[in-house]
Amino acid sequence: MPIYRGPGGSGDATNDATNQSVIAQTAATQASASASAASTSASAAASSASAASSSAANAASNATDAQTYASNANTYAGNASSSASAAASSAAAALASETASINLANNFSVTASTLSAGASATASYNSGTYVLSLGIPTGATGATGPTGATGATGPAGPTGATGPTGATGATGPTGATGATGPAGPTGATGTAATIAVGTVTTGAAGSSATVSNSGTTSAAVFDFSIPVGATGATGATGSTGAPGAAATIAVGTVSTGAAGSSATVINSGTSSAAVFDFTIPQGQTGATGATGPTGATGATGATGATGAGVPTGGTTGQFLKKNSGTDYDTTWYTITKSDISLGNVENTALSTWAGSTNITTVGTISTGTFAGGTY
Repeated sequence: MPIYRGPGGSGDATNDATNQSVIAQTAATQASASASAASTSASAAASSASAASSSAANAASNATDAQTYASNANTYAGNASSSASAAASSAAAALASETASINLANNFSVTASTLSAGASATASYNSGTYVLSLGIPTGATGATGPTGATGATGPAGPTGATGPTGATGATGPTGATGATGPAGPTGATGTAATIAVGTVTTGAAGSSATVSNSGTTSAAVFDFSIPVGATGATGATGSTGAPGAAATIAVGTVSTGAAGSSATVINSGTSSAAVFDFTIPQGQTGATGATGPTGATGATGATGATGAGVPTGGTTGQFLKKNSGTDYDTTWYTITKSDISLGNVENTALSTWAGSTNITTVGTISTGTFAGGTY
């Protein structure tokens, strides 16, 4: 299948007649632009005439200069046509140099693989197969609830950029502006003359530029007719330029961006030796999973070892006595009457007392009830 490489290129899918037509149309466009520039130069010439002249005689002299500028404009238009032909030849050479880059772009492909969460993003390029391989880490797993769900996988990285387009040929130089004519002698002081620009028309190609005064000698109105530049002859087809060096692509730095940021690819090399620097964002952290069901009650643990608690020993009726403030410093103890302030009480059962109907001695009784009476 033929590949279109621009007018005049090697292996062109179009015929030579079409190529010559395209070149001729380009030259005609450049010539028209030059004619427009010549018209602007003529208007500037009229303004210069107004500044330099204070009388009708001086205006006529400057009008002659304007005709000279118009002639120069025709010359510049011819130069512009030659420059356009040179630019067309440069463009054809640039397109031929671009062919290698276009072929590379047609075979270029990208593959992507998913890496484990937390891993760094990777990228590599195989210049033999034109395959750019990307490794994109999975997004970090969301915080685990009781049986929470795993966070979503991060998005795939972007497809690598297309190789650069070859540079356009430089534009030919603009023709130099014609020199300003000498100022006329100062006339005698009289009524101030005025100069105005009247009509400006475009004459046929090859006709002479004209300037006519449709006003008066003291109030001149200059009407300009400036011919369009003739279409230049079609230049010969330039020779095919030497094949440009094949464009290259290499992987530069690969960094992991923050979750939610945009992926970027920056060419830190040149248009013919691209070095792609990748920034690939990691996946967003997944939402916290829903709380799972309550787990079954665990089995009863084994019985712990016996603590230091109550000491062994002791006899019936004894009590545990604290010896000091130290934990577990206790002993078994038998309570005595003195311990409860009953040291003066005889330890004799009432059943053993000798009975009598008379009370021999009674101490002082302050109040009380005896035999049904209150005292």
